[in-house]
Amino acid sequence: MRILLINQFYRPDTAATGQLLADLAEELTVQGHDVHVICSRRRYGGGHDAYPKNETVNGVNIHRTGATGFGRSMVAGRLLDWSSFYLLAMWRAFRLPKMDVCIALTTPPFISLIGVILRRTRGTKLIVWAMDLYPEATVALDVLTKRSILYRLLASISRSIYKSSSGIISLGEVMTQRLVEAGAPDDKITVVHNWVPGKAVEQ
Repeated sequence: MRILLINQFYRPDTAATGQLLADLAEELTVQGHDVHVICSRRRYGGGHDAYPKNETVNGVNIHRTGATGFGRSMVAGRLLDWSSFYLLAMWRAFRLPKMDVCIALTTPPFISLIGVILRRTRGTKLIVWAMDLYPEATVALDVLTKRSILYRLLASISRSIYKSSSGIISLGEVMTQRLVEAGAPDDKITVVHNWVPGKAVEQ
């Protein structure tokens, strides 16, 4: 089976999501699958340093995009990083062969939309690995209110992603409850608790 994994960060970057994704990718390769990863060349903390554009590590085919690298210190910079990664990851996804399954995380928010488009255009199954909940996180951070037009628009997009997916991975029982409240079909949700990454996080 040909499997595509999408997340902004991937090992050797220190971001926890990238470390966990690498464990999954390498295990899928061991099981005999053809695994591809789309991620950013930039580091979690930002800066001009960049990882190799394309490489194969432990059997995993890694495709890194040239997104911006402003990091997390400024909201505007983070939004630019997200936006550039969205566009370049979309472009890269459609240059790859047809995938049987796409597993998309939630960094950046709504990156699963690439999986939705692949599903509708190529028949690729989408699995959403929900590490965070958006737009609910924006309310918790006092960025948006539930009554705002933008929140309602983003909530509608989120529900559409959940309904378009073939499966949703939840981190635990509390997140499962929140996912259902956000419109995710409960029969699509599987709980998989995070684990300690198989390799030490490099500093």
